[in-house]
Amino acid sequence: ADTVGGHFYNSVTIAEDPWTPIMYNSPNGNATGITVKVVTGATSSQVLGRTLVVHDSAGVRIACGKIVQKMASSQLPLETSAFSTYPGYTGSLAVSGSVQVGETVAGTQILSFMLEGADPQCNSTADIAGVANACGIHVHAGLSCDDAGDHYYNSNSVTEDPWKPVRYTVDGNGSASGQNVHVVTGWGIGDLDGRTMVVHDINGSRVACALVQGAHVDGMPLFVKSFSKYPGYTGSLSIAGSVAVEQIGTGAEASQVLAFSLTGADPACSVADSSGARRLRGAASGSVPNACGIHVHEGSNCSDADTVGGH
Repeated sequence: ADTVGGHFYNSVTIAEDPWTPIMYNSPNGNATGITVKVVTGATSSQVLGRTLVVHDSAGVRIACGKIVQKMASSQLPLETSAFSTYPGYTGSLAVSGSVQVGETVAGTQILSFMLEGADPQCNSTADIAGVANACGIHVHAGLSCDDAGDHYYNSNSVTEDPWKPVRYTVDGNGSASGQNVHVVTGWGIGDLDGRTMVVHDINGSRVACALVQGAHVDGMPLFVKSFSKYPGYTGSLSIAGSVAVEQIGTGAEASQVLAFSLTGADPACSVADSSGARRLRGAASGSVPNACGIHVHEGSNCSDADTVGGH
């Protein structure tokens, strides 16, 4: 199994392992989703022929598949256009950055964001209890920032507004970031394409807006067409299904996106709430390295654990 290798990314240009937060959600053993982009600094041609490894809730490697070329592209995540000042806002805040929107299971989206210029009062000690939309970052129903409308969710299947608890926190450097933020909207990811993303200040006022749109594909489309048990794994889990691997961006921003449909995954991998906290039989998976992970590894051979490598 040493040949599967570690997680695959360009460590010269990428300081921290970008695969660490990438997980699947499979409360019933079935896992379907679209990840946000994983900034690896690697192109499709560099990913081609490497291995993709699935982990269980304890972080154990349970399945492995080789990444090969495919003919057609799959569904991709969404990302925001450049933020602009919300129409009518006259304050001093000028938000920049981006938000990515993927999907875990049908009707549930996953957000990852990095913002600059958001409200510095939205810090870790801010008292915003009872203030509607305070420090919020939400998808709205409108198709333009001139008419953004209300929060976007399917009220026929979702009884309470799932965007209310979704907020950002500005750190000491003036940045706000988040990952694995799960929001049960009742809509598919395609339904969010073309909608608006609105950022609010500490008073709940709308200060910035961007359009949510499909990501642009670079490089050849890849996929994992089948899985085998990871060498040396003796547990009962047996992964089947496929994973599409697409490249978004170029150069140092070259990223991979995984679109997966799996059966036989670990049913202990589930999401507890819209904040993105993942619970594993009562324990947060953030404390378990690689728990519920689905990651590209540097190796090229699933038959020998020595060649799979790390991320």
